[in-house]
Amino acid sequence: MSIYFEWTQDMSVGEEHIDNQHQKLLLQINKIIYTMTFGATSKEVSEAVHFFNEYVNEHFTYEEKYMKEHNYPDFDEHKKRHKDFAKNNLDFKKRLKSGAEPRELILDIETYIGQWWLKHIGQEDKKYHGFIDGIV
Repeated sequence: MSIYFEWTQDMSVGEEHIDNQHQKLLLQINKIIYTMTFGATSKEVSEAVHFFNEYVNEHFTYEEKYMKEHNYPDFDEHKKRHKDFAKNNLDFKKRLKSGAEPRELILDIETYIGQWWLKHIGQEDKKYHGFIDGIV
């Protein structure tokens, strides 16, 4: 039995484009869980790594611009976390190219992305949402 995640409104950061990007990330997490359940191939791992590379380039750029436009005071720290994500993704790409065992690599990716979802999107992104909406 696998566990899959669904988007709920309490996950929203109050900005439609960012929410849409987060929903795509959630779909990718579910795809990784499916892959782990039914067997990971090098192709599926490569697709996951490629998705995260695009996510880094598109989402982080947009989100950082959004935070800057709203003078978010913890911008530098938030951007640092984005750089850490990009570094981890680069490590996954290197492992993939060096022939890492797909099941092991997808498990490591899932563990990292799951923590990212809980801690970064669930907590850190909520901070700028609270600041911008005047909740905090």
